[in-house]
Amino acid sequence: ELDLAEAFAAPFSSDRPDGLWPTVVVDPFDRALGLCYSNLESLRKTLETGRGTYWSRRRGLWEKGATSGATQEVLEILPDCDRDTLRFRVRQAGKGFCHLETTSCWGPVRGLATLEQRIMQRIASAPEGSYTRRLFEDPDLLRSKLLEEAGELSDARTEEEIVWETADVLYFTLTAMAVGGATLEDVLAHLEHRSRAVTRRPGNAKAKGGTP
Repeated sequence: ELDLAEAFAAPFSSDRPDGLWPTVVVDPFDRALGLCYSNLESLRKTLETGRGTYWSRRRGLWEKGATSGATQEVLEILPDCDRDTLRFRVRQAGKGFCHLETTSCWGPVRGLATLEQRIMQRIASAPEGSYTRRLFEDPDLLRSKLLEEAGELSDARTEEEIVWETADVLYFTLTAMAVGGATLEDVLAHLEHRSRAVTRRPGNAKAKGGTP
């Protein structure tokens, strides 16, 4: 009989002398955090605990964050097309993946998720009277900015105007999400769920004050 790890790893191969599987670690948005190595023992531990556990070529079995607190919740494990390299999609806790306390081993990462994180940090740190604090505390102001920027985007015609207005819409959208407790990961998961739905909404514009 095979246990879960043995069954899962049965198709894997390795051309390394040590038999390890290079393991690319990415965040929920597929941004690379670092490169580790796995073997059957570390894979078994990961499947048992749900935490990112790897095989260190110097230290042996290594659970990420066991001492530092920068643990990883493993969301998905996938082999590549040759089945000799793994990808761990994880939700990283603590200051980051790297021992230098950066998000990734390649330094700071960019993208909407980074902007979201910065906005979340500002919720707690924005000084009284600042524009950011006003957005967080005044729902009417935030609503008016969302409507204003969406209207300006719909009226934009040149590439430069569209880029500028889209950036504004994304900023205020992420701010509204932060105020309401929603996350970009939640939104992307919902969009993915929609894309797999059998039925589709007609997509008609909603009539003011009623249904489409």
